[in-house]
Amino acid sequence: MMSEKALAKMIEALNKHMPETKKSLKKMLEEDEPSIRAKDGNEYIIEKKELEFIAEYVDEIDHDRFSVPIILEMNDLNGETVVFIRDKMHQEFLKKAFGFDRFVRGTMMIYLYEMRKIRRKLRTASQVIFKVSLR
Repeated sequence: MMSEKALAKMIEALNKHMPETKKSLKKMLEEDEPSIRAKDGNEYIIEKKELEFIAEYVDEIDHDRFSVPIILEMNDLNGETVVFIRDKMHQEFLKKAFGFDRFVRGTMMIYLYEMRKIRRKLRTASQVIFKVSLR
């Protein structure tokens, strides 16, 4: 059996692709080659067409508040893998663009098969992180 500390280190290693800091949709749309720097030090390119797709569903006045990438948080919920979206602006976008409307205590919840729709359309503008509850 794996110790909690070892499991936490393994999950941390899986999440090294996460951004050091997020950028606003507005800033990324203005960049010639939009990218983010990850915790692992790598620079990840965000495809302009994906940013333009997001911009279709986000009011222009909110472009400076909408952060990229969209974080999809994988969790185990009673033995089933579900995906949480915690950022309120990301929730609003996903509701408008994909029609998702399932909330648990103010957090959007989708299933793995639904996440595939997002990842197909926003391959570079969304990122999956892994969470494990040690309780």
